[in-house]
Amino acid sequence: MARVSIARQQISNAGLIPAYSPASPDGHQVENSTGKVLLHIRNSGPEDVTITIRTGYTVGGLKLQDRQVVVPAGGCAFMGPFDPTVYNQPGTSQVWWDYSAVDGVDVAALLIP
Repeated sequence: MARVSIARQQISNAGLIPAYSPASPDGHQVENSTGKVLLHIRNSGPEDVTITIRTGYTVGGLKLQDRQVVVPAGGCAFMGPFDPTVYNQPGTSQVWWDYSAVDGVDVAALLIP
């Protein structure tokens, strides 16, 4: 299977009611050319879920460790914004993330002004 792309949704002073996508077992990716992307993860599942934000930063052959955020069962979390130098995958303008579990988990990618 392939990583699933999701669309960014523009936040404005007029407000935004975000649309959520179900978590994909293969992970997600989103365009991050400006470094102004936030993720909102909702977990209505019965267990805590670890979100792993994949870093793309390598110096001297050493890769920066991926960031992990735990979203508790019944909870939610915001993540980002993501510095493109650190989080964009090499040769792309994409941020990638994975889930430890997907049941009851959904996500919205928000673009801040």
